[in-house]
Amino acid sequence: MSDLDRLHKIIDALPPQQILALLTLLASPPPMSDEEFARRLAMVPEEEVDEETTTRIFAAEAEPGEVISQGELKQRLGL
Repeated sequence: MSDLDRLHKIIDALPPQQILALLTLLASPPPMSDEEFARRLAMVPEEEVDEETTTRIFAAEAEPGEVISQGELKQRLGL
């Protein structure tokens, strides 16, 4: 059986929700310029954050994190 035939068989067995998810993953958006990205980013409203959340974020940023090598990071990410 060819790879293409196997792929057709797998796709034919998928439920509709998984087909939609697969199509979403496979659809590549058109390339966006840096200027367009910056324009869209500037249009996004800032998120309202309460004082308690802000305090927790700042506290977490101040805590020293675990230091790992690039190789260890790749291993953890399965790359």
